[in-house]
Amino acid sequence: MTPDARFGGRWTMGADALHAVASSGGFRHVPAGRLHAVSGEGLVAGRSVCLAAVALLDPAEWSWPEDPDDAEDAAGPLCWICLALTA
Repeated sequence: MTPDARFGGRWTMGADALHAVASSGGFRHVPAGRLHAVSGEGLVAGRSVCLAAVALLDPAEWSWPEDPDDAEDAAGPLCWICLALTA
C-alpha cells in the first residue's frame, strides 16, 4: 500500500501500541511508541503507510500533521518513514 493522491493530505494516526491511563472519567487510551500515518485500506487492515501494524487512534482527537514543523505537538515520536511518504 502506498499513499494515494485521492486521499489528499488528510491522514489519521495510529500508534505502535495503546496504553491505558486512569483519568477522572475512568480509563483513557493514549499512544505508546511511534506515531504513524494511516489512510485508505490501512484503516481496515490496521496498517500504516509504512506497513507497520498499528493501533488506530480516534480521528476526532488525532490527525497526522500536515506540516512536519507541527510534529513537536505530537504525543510521541513520528515514524520517519511515514513522515517521508506523506510529505
